[in-house]
Amino acid sequence: MQLIGAENAYAVAKAQLNQAMGIEGGTAYDVADEVLPAVAGEDLPADDLVTEAVKSRADLRSLEQQLRGQELTLRAVKGAYWPTLGVQTGITDAGTGLDALTWNWSGGVTLTWQLYQGGLTRAQVSENSAKLAALAAQRDGLRQQVRVELEQARLGVRAAKASLAAAGEALTNARERLRLAEGRYQTGAGSIIELGDAQVALTNAAAQRVQADYNLSSARAQLLRALGRR
Repeated sequence: MQLIGAENAYAVAKAQLNQAMGIEGGTAYDVADEVLPAVAGEDLPADDLVTEAVKSRADLRSLEQQLRGQELTLRAVKGAYWPTLGVQTGITDAGTGLDALTWNWSGGVTLTWQLYQGGLTRAQVSENSAKLAALAAQRDGLRQQVRVELEQARLGVRAAKASLAAAGEALTNARERLRLAEGRYQTGAGSIIELGDAQVALTNAAAQRVQADYNLSSARAQLLRALGRR
């Protein structure tokens, strides 16, 4: 029954993998038994990782561009407080008759100053200043969120490494225990119960090692996401 349950869970996991990858197809394939390699800089301090994430993450870059655009919009709106200078010029080919055409040049300068607008400019400045403040707050909040994500992922990698080392030692000890139990059983000094317990212990230790590998790969994947790497 446990084998059937494991096979079903494996098939469901592959179907979920297809969905995550956007693939429509069957599950008649095997997943490679590979672990995610070490992430460059995974042991660096959080401040160094935050600096990289700020430059790499598309969501942060997008907010920075929106903030810059809003700053320019606010400057343009504030320009309505001051006079506007306009210059125009033109050239025409005209005359008193078709046989007396000549080139004519004209130009003009206008100075416009909107003094009475019922507070329109002031209201527009207030509105765009509020939008700028909101974008800045959103950017700052996202930077803080990125720092938290990086710190969690970095600590997760460190904890997973420690767990993997412990699981490796446990697996080595379980193999040695099984070797001794087999030797004792073959010489008649041990019992079948002792041998069975050693086999179970080895199976559990191997499963814990697999889980530790998975946890480390998952933590590294979260770190890559937080850093904005692909």
